[in-house]
Amino acid sequence: MRQSRFDLLHGLRRRRLDACRMQLAAVRRFGDELESRLSETVQVSGSVIEEQRSAIGPGDLVVERLADCRRRRRELQQVERMLARRRDLIDEVTDLARSNLEEAVRQVEVIEKLVEKVSG
Repeated sequence: MRQSRFDLLHGLRRRRLDACRMQLAAVRRFGDELESRLSETVQVSGSVIEEQRSAIGPGDLVVERLADCRRRRRELQQVERMLARRRDLIDEVTDLARSNLEEAVRQVEVIEKLVEKVSG
């Protein structure tokens, strides 16, 4: 009877461990996608800055183009700030997922040691 309880508890802890691994992997994937989007946004910002510089070329000033570039730069800066905030949140969630995984590993190890002790 006692062994079946350990087996049940061990199975439950193993499922939790698997869930924690999947959670951490998902958070990391999301973080990678977020970093990619942030990198793309920074690249586009650089392009807009170059376009703005060409709109202000020597003897040339294209007001409409300059205004459009400034508007797009402000929009991109807002997107960058939002993505940076999300990245900070993802970092926090990653830390939490990592600590959950460490705890799940510890719990599985404790159960396995108890099963060995009872069996042996």
